[in-house]
Amino acid sequence: MSTVSDVIAFLEKFAPPTLAEDWDNVGLLVGRQAAEARQIMTCLTLTPDVAAEAVQQGVQMVVSHHPVLFRGTKKITDATSEGRMLLHLIENGVSVYSPHTSFDSAALGINHQLAESFGLAEIQPLRPHANVEGLGSGRTGRLDQDVSLSDFLGIVRSAVGSKYVEFSGSAAASVSQVAVACGAAAEFLTDAIQSGCDTFVTGEARFHSALEARTEGLNLILLGHYASERPAVEQLAKTLAAEFEDAEIFASCAETDPLSVFVQ
Repeated sequence: MSTVSDVIAFLEKFAPPTLAEDWDNVGLLVGRQAAEARQIMTCLTLTPDVAAEAVQQGVQMVVSHHPVLFRGTKKITDATSEGRMLLHLIENGVSVYSPHTSFDSAALGINHQLAESFGLAEIQPLRPHANVEGLGSGRTGRLDQDVSLSDFLGIVRSAVGSKYVEFSGSAAASVSQVAVACGAAAEFLTDAIQSGCDTFVTGEARFHSALEARTEGLNLILLGHYASERPAVEQLAKTLAAEFEDAEIFASCAETDPLSVFVQ
C-alpha cells in the first residue's frame, strides 16, 4: 500500500520544490509521512466544504494546489474557520501536501499545460529559473498561424472550460507570440513585454496592470484565477492515479469557483 511518503517522493520529482518561489510554502504541511494513502484527493484550495468532502470520502491525503498555513501561524484552535478545518483534518488522519508554485513552473506543470491547450508551439519559460536549466516561471510560445484576438479569446475560453474571459485590446488585433502565467500573475506582464509577446494570458490582474497592458499595446486576457488552475488540478489526479494504481485518486467534486456571473 502506498504511503504519504511515496506520494511526496513522486510529487517532488514531478514538481521539484526548488522551482517554488521564495515566498511560497510548499511541501507536506499537515500529517505523517508514514501514514497510508489509500485514497487521495486533489483540489485547488482547501476550504471547509472541500475538507468536509475529504473526511466524508475517507481520504487519507489531500494534494491542495494552494497552501494552507500560507502565512505565519501561531495558533491552530477552533476559534477560526481555518483552525477548525485543520483540526478536523488532523483528527481524521488527513495529510495535506501543497506543490503550489513548483507545480506552476514544473516541466509538465500548470503553465505548460495551459500553453499546450492554447495551441502554442516552441514553448519556453517566460522567466527562466536561475538554477534549473530549461525551466522557470510562466511560459511563452507562438501560434503556428496568426489569429485575431477575438478568435484567440474563443480558444482560451474553450481550453479552460470558462463561461467568459475578460480582455484588454482590440478584438481585431493579431495574436502570434503569447505569454502565459496562471493565477494572480500580473507581475509577469513586464516579462511578457520584454519577451516580445503581443498577448499575455493570466488568471487575474489589478486594474492598473490592465491599464499598463493597454498603454504598452499588449493584449491582456484574464481567465479567472479558478479557471486558470482548476483543469490542471483535475489532470494531476489522473497523473497520480496512473502512478499509484493501488490507490483511489480523484479531484474534489465539492470545489467550485467562488465567483459567479450575474446576467439580468
